[in-house]
Amino acid sequence: MHHHLFTIHAFCFFLTGNLVTAKCSTKAIFIQPPGEVPETAVLCVNKEFIDLKLPKRHLSDPIDLDSGKTVIFVIPQRPSGPDIPLGAPQFTIPETWTSCILLFFYDAENKLFPARIIPVNTSSADFPMGNTLIYNLSTAAVSAKLGTEFVRVFPGKSAVVKPPRSGSGDYPVDIDCAFPGDKQPTALSRSSWHHEANARQFLFIVPQAESKVPRVWGVLDHNESNAY
Repeated sequence: MHHHLFTIHAFCFFLTGNLVTAKCSTKAIFIQPPGEVPETAVLCVNKEFIDLKLPKRHLSDPIDLDSGKTVIFVIPQRPSGPDIPLGAPQFTIPETWTSCILLFFYDAENKLFPARIIPVNTSSADFPMGNTLIYNLSTAAVSAKLGTEFVRVFPGKSAVVKPPRSGSGDYPVDIDCAFPGDKQPTALSRSSWHHEANARQFLFIVPQAESKVPRVWGVLDHNESNAY
């Protein structure tokens, strides 16, 4: 009897350990920061420290992070002691995610690390290869026609768009924006883009300091490489 009880306890411990240590393959990018910002960060995960690069024009190399209820803190450098500095930005990754991208947005009010972090689910079931994620950071509503697909994305919202065509190749792109009170939309893009079936595309609609009209800024996440 004692042997069976030990086996049950050991099995439960094994399951619990697996739940606690579930991993999520994670990449990161610093979205259009103004001026100089940190090019690296240190992630505090369960009292461990993980170095993370923060590219501005492409995605970082992947790292594995704990998911679930683990709170992950972001600091500029490894601390001299075990305590995490006050004011460190933080985030969590849902346990069901198998991969994600950390979007770093500039936050001048945080003096410790000038960013807020939004994790985006890139698990293949939710964001398959060939799809496009549009993230609208502007104050305008955006309408986008990518090949055969059409979507509207309101300010502060995001949407996943299915492949614009079957297979790899060129496709037409029409992207407009409209601010409250506008009688006519403003064109942001009228062009032809190239679709890669083995890559996922991120489109960010970002404000411009010198203009009321936002700009479209894209990054590709390849199967084999994350260069853009």
